[in-house]
Amino acid sequence: MSALPAVRSLTPARIEAVSRPARTFTGDFYVTHRAEDRLWIAHGDVAGKGLPAAVVMAMIQEELEERIIACAETACDPSRTMQRLHEFLLPLMPKNRFATAVVAHLRDDGRLTIANGGHCPPLVVRRDGTIEEIASTGPLLGILLKASWRSYETHLEPGESLVLYSDGVTESTRDGAELGVCGLRRIVRRVGASANAIHRELDVTNDDVTLVTVTRC
Repeated sequence: MSALPAVRSLTPARIEAVSRPARTFTGDFYVTHRAEDRLWIAHGDVAGKGLPAAVVMAMIQEELEERIIACAETACDPSRTMQRLHEFLLPLMPKNRFATAVVAHLRDDGRLTIANGGHCPPLVVRRDGTIEEIASTGPLLGILLKASWRSYETHLEPGESLVLYSDGVTESTRDGAELGVCGLRRIVRRVGASANAIHRELDVTNDDVTLVTVTRC
């Protein structure tokens, strides 16, 4: 199976995305949407592989696109979008399924607001080479009857990047060992915050792999 790269140049940010399914279908998803003075980005993963995960992923993708557009029109917060996505999933999610997700928006002035629902910690790559991790700001989606998320805020200077990835990336092997977040950080330091460049460094994985990188111009 081959990778399916997508590169978009948006003023004032550059997006790269690569998605490679472990099987015919994927449980990974990502959404981008430009509205007013901000770029919305979402990335996530449905537990499991194959058609069952892909069915849930398709529901999430459609709902998330609608929620992000609606949220962009009302200028609401990513944590609110996450809350509404969770409420949508709760009655629909099979008992043995759950989802993780990141919802964020990057304003033209560099302000980044992000909510993380149990997903792999996004990386913020600074111009001096420093890499910061953004931990979960709330639980997994589609499980708890009562759940809430908060938003984390930071700032991207021109040339700084946000790296979003699924656990298929960190669970891939390199030189016979699982890559992990530390290994991913080493790759980013070496090749830069480019989804395509990072993907080329990955070896064997039995999971879906999706990378999204956003660099402020």
